[in-house]
Amino acid sequence: MRAIFLNITALFILTLASPAGAWDVLVVQNYQAKPYGDVLRGFKSVCNARTGELLTSELAGDDLVREIRRRRPDLILAVGMDALRKVRKIREIPIIYCMVLDPESVLDNERNITGVSMNIPPERQLAVITRILPNLKRIGLVYNPMKTGRIAEKVRDAAERRGIRLTAFKAESARDLPGCLAALPYGLDLYWMLPDSTFTTPEAIESIFLFSITNRVPIYTFSEKYLRMGAFMSLAPDTFEMGRQAGQMAEKLRTGTDIRNIPRSDAERGIPAVNRKVAGKLGIRLDDASVGKLRMANEE
Repeated sequence: MRAIFLNITALFILTLASPAGAWDVLVVQNYQAKPYGDVLRGFKSVCNARTGELLTSELAGDDLVREIRRRRPDLILAVGMDALRKVRKIREIPIIYCMVLDPESVLDNERNITGVSMNIPPERQLAVITRILPNLKRIGLVYNPMKTGRIAEKVRDAAERRGIRLTAFKAESARDLPGCLAALPYGLDLYWMLPDSTFTTPEAIESIFLFSITNRVPIYTFSEKYLRMGAFMSLAPDTFEMGRQAGQMAEKLRTGTDIRNIPRSDAERGIPAVNRKVAGKLGIRLDDASVGKLRMANEE
């Protein structure tokens, strides 16, 4: 009997110590939405963990933090900017973020936070764009330096490396947008629409599309929503794959890697699409082979 007892005790201790044992991840997000669900599916496809959920829309800031600390998860998965803002003050629990456009705008030197931004590296985006527009030489864009300044600079650097001229104007409000659009040089090959909330109001979108129609400039955007409204081409981040990236980070953490050794990263893959009807109206000839290889170009 004593031998059986010792064996059971040893098994119990090994189970507690095993990295393959129960590992709790608390998913914090603002609300239920399909893209968030896709992120979680991708996360679960590679991360062996139990998951719980908290909605920031149902708990005030301090109450949310208290509830997280009461649950004491092994990891917080913050999905969306609102969730990241509200959990970043927690320093004793590792945090991985997803579905955040510009995490550096709210993060400082936190040593317990890593994650995957929604940004697809501009160099990779240009690889896809130039597959469809091989003669691309001139790009225009308008950005709010407080929201997408870092992204605009990365676009500028990527364009310079490819010998493409970028004309970028700063605008701090949507009221400044029409004037900036009017000041863009004649003969642009593309207008790059950044994921900047300053310029996604109905009035701002109307100004951008009016500029496109009047000047026959195709719009490249970050969401198929705008593609359906009249943009020429989009490259939206693949939310399932972002979840997989976050899940791979979590697995490293679960198996003993220090979170400080898991660098923050951008989205690795996007979902490209082209509006053929708009291409026809703008006189853009599409090479069927190139359009068919959009996914291949995006995965290079």
